[in-house]
Amino acid sequence: MDRYVALSVFRRVIECDGFSAAARDLGYSNAAVSKIIKDLEADLGAPLIVRTTRSLSLTDIGQAYFDRACRLLDDWADMDEAARASGNEPRGLLRVSLPMSLGVIQLSAVIADFSARYPQIRIDLELGDRYVDLVGEGFDLAIRGGGLQDSSLRARKLMAIERGVCAAPAYLEARGRPETPAELTQHEALIFTLAAQPHAWTLESGGARESVSVKGRFRANNSLALRDAAIAGSGLAFIPLIYAREAMAAGHLVRVLPDWSGETQHLYGVYPAHRETSRKLRLFLDFLVDSLGGLTGRERA
Repeated sequence: MDRYVALSVFRRVIECDGFSAAARDLGYSNAAVSKIIKDLEADLGAPLIVRTTRSLSLTDIGQAYFDRACRLLDDWADMDEAARASGNEPRGLLRVSLPMSLGVIQLSAVIADFSARYPQIRIDLELGDRYVDLVGEGFDLAIRGGGLQDSSLRARKLMAIERGVCAAPAYLEARGRPETPAELTQHEALIFTLAAQPHAWTLESGGARESVSVKGRFRANNSLALRDAAIAGSGLAFIPLIYAREAMAAGHLVRVLPDWSGETQHLYGVYPAHRETSRKLRLFLDFLVDSLGGLTGRERA
């Protein structure tokens, strides 16, 4: 058995969530993929995958084997990449997980610029707000807010993001403009459901800090949806100001309580520790830092 081929096929079966999808991705027949996995399990003397007619899942042994196989394959790819790197153009695949809103507003354009500069590096983007398992799902990098909670990962700071309250001029003309955080309780709030406390807005100004309870009829799990609702005059949105920048420049939104902001959130590029030596990943992170390092999302009214 060619162990490299077997591990590669095993990984793609899990990542593609199916034998048929993996076969299409790899250019193999379904029968060939099934035989490779069957031979691998026979050689190991242990079942790796539990198959049903509709889905598959890993056994406990299979999960541990999958995690180590991904690390081994990634290290193997890095070893080949390093050997080819001297005087050669960087190449290979980068799998990147991006938060949906930030990916649409800011990061997708930056990544397109990176792709144009390094045409031999293939990029596979997944946009969404789920918390991906970097090692288990074979990702090279995820863009995330907040600090690290897993010692097997590494992080590099990319940018700071400020949150603030904004509203459409028509809404403020009809309902009045809040002058203090306490007055936010009298207004229609647009609620971000993924916040730790969706109905509590905490604002800071200098050394002062106030938390107010808000209520509203419109709820969403996406900041761009809240921004658009605010533009439509539906209420006050408490969102990252980088998402409201163009709307404020065009006069569709204005900053409310401009001296008060939410706690600044730092955005990080997070990657598995064993990917630290990857040349293409280092180039990608350097490019992100250079492109995003000057952006803070701080906007005034």
